[in-house]
Amino acid sequence: MTESVAVYGFGSFFNGKARPHDIDLLLVHRSTDSESCKFAIDCKAQIKSELPAADVVMLSQAEAESLDFLERAKAIKLDNVSAATMEADVRELANRLLRR
Repeated sequence: MTESVAVYGFGSFFNGKARPHDIDLLLVHRSTDSESCKFAIDCKAQIKSELPAADVVMLSQAEAESLDFLERAKAIKLDNVSAATMEADVRELANRLLRR
């Protein structure tokens, strides 16, 4: 199975209520198994290298649902990042965010 994560944005950078000091991102990965968690960690590292101001949180799909995080944080889905195209996906995401 090819791993992927869904990337969501939340916080002041996305809601426009304050001048943002960082970019809050949530990575939602498939499960808590080692392959899914490792890919989420690798994806977080890639995002941090492209967007040093990013504050990246990771949750499994079940954790995100259990905490109702997406609704409570008013998170906005930005993109998916696939293991097969991680570097290109993250670079494109970073470019879009920096143009906001």
